Amino acid sequence: MGRDRRSREPRRERKRTQDTLSESSIRVAIATTPQSSAANRRALDQDTELTKAALLYADEVELVSLGVSMFDELRQIIDAGELGGYGLLASLDDDTINYLTTRSGSGNTLPSNWRETLAAGLTMPPEVLEAMGIEGADTLRELRETAAEHGRRMQQDMTKVLDEQGATELVMAIKSGAIKVAELDVSPTSTLRPTDLDPSDSSDVQMWNWIDALVTRLTDKETRLLFDRQAGGLIQSMLEDGMIPSNPQGLRLAAQAALGAGFAERLPAFPTAKMDELLDMRKELALPLARYRGAVARFSKEMPQVVGEDLGFEVEQLWIETVKPVLLGLEDEMADHGLVREIARSLDVQHIRDFGGWTAGTYIAVASSTSLDALAAGLIASAAGGAATVALEAVRARREGQAGPKASEFYYLYEANRRLA
Repeated sequence: MGRDRRSREPRRERKRTQDTLSESSIRVAIATTPQSSAANRRALDQDTELTKAALLYADEVELVSLGVSMFDELRQIIDAGELGGYGLLASLDDDTINYLTTRSGSGNTLPSNWRETLAAGLTMPPEVLEAMGIEGADTLRELRETAAEHGRRMQQDMTKVLDEQGATELVMAIKSGAIKVAELDVSPTSTLRPTDLDPSDSSDVQMWNWIDALVTRLTDKETRLLFDRQAGGLIQSMLEDGMIPSNPQGLRLAAQAALGAGFAERLPAFPTAKMDELLDMRKELALPLARYRGAVARFSKEMPQVVGEDLGFEVEQLWIETVKPVLLGLEDEMADHGLVREIARSLDVQHIRDFGGWTAGTYIAVASSTSLDALAAGLIASAAGGAATVALEAVRARREGQAGPKASEFYYLYEANRRLA
């Protein structure tokens, strides 16, 4: 009986490999409210900052943002280059076109079937008309050249607009597939349509699409919803007023997202982090990241079920009381395990002199080498002769000494901050 039970039990001594440490991916959806540009702050700076923080914690990141959706929809149409530079114009409804042309003073002189005519003209090679003996090939060439030129100018203008709004790094991450933009039924017409054409209907529809998306993700067992302050406050009010049902599991997952991204956002080096550096670094620190996620999940169990400013307050308190002291301790501990200091402590002064007159600068250069242990051991062995054994003991001691700090559940944050700095 006992033997059978033992045979069914898993072998605890088997170490899990790095690939199996996290069987399910961490998915975070970021909910942001549209922002206006202000002094030293661009409209999409907040979206970019939250996305970077989420990427330091999550495997998959989705932006549920009306602001990002609006700009990204325009960008996709312009980048696609459909109908040259006229694709964006063709995507607008007639009311919006009439309004814009009237306001510009030109008036809408387009025929009713202009979209079909334009599409047919731009897809027909001019040589076909010449072969058929039909006039207009040169006019068609001019139209195609004009459309292509409009397209190039619009792409340049869109790039400038995205940069002015703080979306350049977001676009890079979107194109790479690192983040996704939620479908909120935003169209060029809904983005560019003036409010005085329909002052309430269009904006209300978009807002409710956004709220529906948030509620959907708040009730999704696989998604951790990360709010900006305004979005969190809105959802908290809706929960308190009974407009949406309370979901304990969803709120706990939201707490995990707030902790996981919130701690990363508070790292001293975070404000200057580059999107491409974050993407590369996240892959290289898979094991420390798995430990960090475990700590976040554990902390979230004790968090109150709130969102908005109350949740932000809880994250700040945990950072001050728990995380920051650990990071400062790791900083001191790791600084004390440098190879140069290990060797200096392990060898006497005469042995150090025997290293061929190395200067302190040379020590530092070796200590920063990517193949540190092998390079140091080789140089020491060739230059110091009998001192090699002692030096190798120093290298071994360094490895063993660093195992403790690296096993910390917040070592990931320490190492991320070090690399970003």
